Amino acid sequence: DPAGVARSVALALEAARRHRRPLTVVVVDVPEPSDVDALARVAALVRTTVRDTDGLWRDGPGSLVLVLVDADGPNSEPALARLRLRLRREGFGAVRMGRASPAPGIGADDLLELARGDRRPVARPQRPA
Repeated sequence: DPAGVARSVALALEAARRHRRPLTVVVVDVPEPSDVDALARVAALVRTTVRDTDGLWRDGPGSLVLVLVDADGPNSEPALARLRLRLRREGFGAVRMGRASPAPGIGADDLLELARGDRRPVARPQRPA
């Protein structure tokens, strides 16, 4: 339910502003959305790689949204680097990830759109030898 995800992100954004805490929204896309098993495996990898306090929602047939609480910008990079390494190691190098941290006054829909616009594969394409 994409509308439900947007509401959840809006609530997280409101709580972060109220408590003056940072957050980062991460969009994770699985290249084969028809492969439900792949999405479930990626979701399990994400869930076991991030903290229990971080939120994770399914955003469509092949997409997940992750909210990293208390982390923005450079502070979110260690968690995202661990996630990228884990996805590559498990054979999910074609998964695409994008992230965005909220600017003052930004809404949940715009924040999600920024994260979607930042998506790139977790593994760089191999160059021919």
